[in-house]
Amino acid sequence: MNPSPIDSPHLPQEPERRSFLTRFGAICFGTVVTVFPFAAGWGVVTSPVRRGQDDSQSGGEDEGFVRICPLDAIPADGNPHAFVVIADVVDAWTRAVNQRIGEVFLTRSEKDGKPQVIAFTAACPHLGCAVEFAGPRDRYECPCHASAYAKDGTKLFGPSLRGLDQLDVVLKGDDGAQEVWVRFERFRAGIAAGEPIA
Repeated sequence: MNPSPIDSPHLPQEPERRSFLTRFGAICFGTVVTVFPFAAGWGVVTSPVRRGQDDSQSGGEDEGFVRICPLDAIPADGNPHAFVVIADVVDAWTRAVNQRIGEVFLTRSEKDGKPQVIAFTAACPHLGCAVEFAGPRDRYECPCHASAYAKDGTKLFGPSLRGLDQLDVVLKGDDGAQEVWVRFERFRAGIAAGEPIA
């Protein structure tokens, strides 16, 4: 008696083969669906670390300097003039472009035929209020607690424990179109030494 076609051992097992391919495809798809979000999330989590390494490797003498204005924007009258400090603000994951981060006073003079610029932060070293330059009295004054400072930043009177905090300045460009760049820093208030805030 001949075996029926259903019981024949030589016929291909199509249902099992299809089942294997279906399971294999589902595993591959599931792996891609699982790994891709994990890889993207890992990139987001580690981006501040990578950005910090890139910044530390870039270094250079321009590190920390912010463009303030063209040199011609400062009158060469020897008096302080207030300028807003605009820069990009970067934290761990976000970047805000062209944000006001502070204010500085710039004084321009000439020495040996070359321009000289002195910069002071506008924050009072007593408690951080914004100082103003009082032209008629030829001094800086803090409106909060009545500290006063000479044009060169030294303390005249008041509760402040130190004079105004001076900032580093560089002039960039050729003589015809120089720009003023300042290393903008914030300093700890209420102490005798000008200690930058890291």
